[in-house]
Amino acid sequence: MYAPDFIFSIVAASIAEKYLTTSFQLETVTVKHFDRLSEEYSSENHESLQISAENFLYTLADAGIDTADTYLQNYQFEKFKFKQNGKLRNWSPLFGNPIQALKIKSHTPNMLNREFKAFVYRTKQSGNFKCPNGWSLSSNGESQFLKDIGDIEVEAFDIIGLSD
Repeated sequence: MYAPDFIFSIVAASIAEKYLTTSFQLETVTVKHFDRLSEEYSSENHESLQISAENFLYTLADAGIDTADTYLQNYQFEKFKFKQNGKLRNWSPLFGNPIQALKIKSHTPNMLNREFKAFVYRTKQSGNFKCPNGWSLSSNGESQFLKDIGDIEVEAFDIIGLSD
């Protein structure tokens, strides 16, 4: 089962943000996030997640963004709050669940990066950030899974697990 594309995008952006704000390698941060992602979505793969996070970082570098962590947090907020068409995401639908696993994969790293590029250049052009001060994945009240993703802490001992 696969993650919906907005969930995968949020997790990739969280990886990129934590990579920029810690001193750990991208692979270490990715593995830590992937462990939690694979508990919920069994068919996702580590390489695709890491490639998506790398693509986000390259996009920010190509755009000459100095405050990359701010852009990544705003991207997570927009993906969390809004659907692709700009409408508010319903976190309490009558039927279904917005984070329900999909049988068919609906995303590729290139597709996600195209959407991220559009976000970066749109935000850079307008200068508008929709994310309110103090918002983070770990403070959201709608999704425990995404709260867990936001709460992930990478530690020095996590590097040891990579060498196994």
